[in-house]
Amino acid sequence: MSSSVQATYSVQIEQSIQDTINYITKTKSMTLKKNKKKKKKKQTEEQFKREHALDKVVNNLLQMKEGERKAQLVRPIIPIREWLGNEYYCGSEVFNLYPFWKEHLIRIYESPVLINEIILTGGLGTGKTTFANAVILRKIYELSCYMNVPALFNLLPTSLMLFAYFNLNLEQANLTGYGQLKNMIDTSKYFQEIFPRNQKINSSIDFTQANMMVRFASNESHIIGTNLFGAILDEANFYKGDGQSTTEKAGEAQSQARQIYTAIRNRRKIQIY
Repeated sequence: MSSSVQATYSVQIEQSIQDTINYITKTKSMTLKKNKKKKKKKQTEEQFKREHALDKVVNNLLQMKEGERKAQLVRPIIPIREWLGNEYYCGSEVFNLYPFWKEHLIRIYESPVLINEIILTGGLGTGKTTFANAVILRKIYELSCYMNVPALFNLLPTSLMLFAYFNLNLEQANLTGYGQLKNMIDTSKYFQEIFPRNQKINSSIDFTQANMMVRFASNESHIIGTNLFGAILDEANFYKGDGQSTTEKAGEAQSQARQIYTAIRNRRKIQIY
């Protein structure tokens, strides 16, 4: 990165942090005024915790040095072979993946050339969806080993990082691959203990501690303006009608899938870490 770009990026980070501090300060001030109007003589335990949490965030932001705003590796990334052989990290479904698919995962993540697109074909029940989910799960695991993940991609610390799972609707997604990915995460000891998702949210898979999310999407408009880092598109899920794959319906599904694929390519961030 050139010195001029670095300087611009540093200014952007400073501005983002200052904006965050201003917002938190304003929010706290409004809360205090609201409490005075209600003439509350005693703070509730919840209010006390919230106000002190805001103070802590502001102090941490003010004390941050420029070097600390860069992405930092906080735990070693387990090599892909070891990861696949350790159920603690990958969970039972990936651990029990067919050897054929495990070998392909190893080839992808040990490749000297960056692989950023995978096309899977084959019959029903051959493990394509599980393999695709394993690819995303591994990527989320790698990112979870960093602090301030957005900085890996020259993004501001407050940037939301998105993985998208394309399907017809959320109900269908939960019944298929998206629901399987959520289950993979929930049954992995690593994701339970070290990098848990927000269990209070079921409409998406939220890792609030890293500002990272996996969400379902049904068309290209759902990823407009996002920082997209990965996506799964199951073309078969976009066939509409009564199940009869006529030429016209197949053409419509392929056209829709092509539009989404193009949007994914245009939005996807290049891996630089």
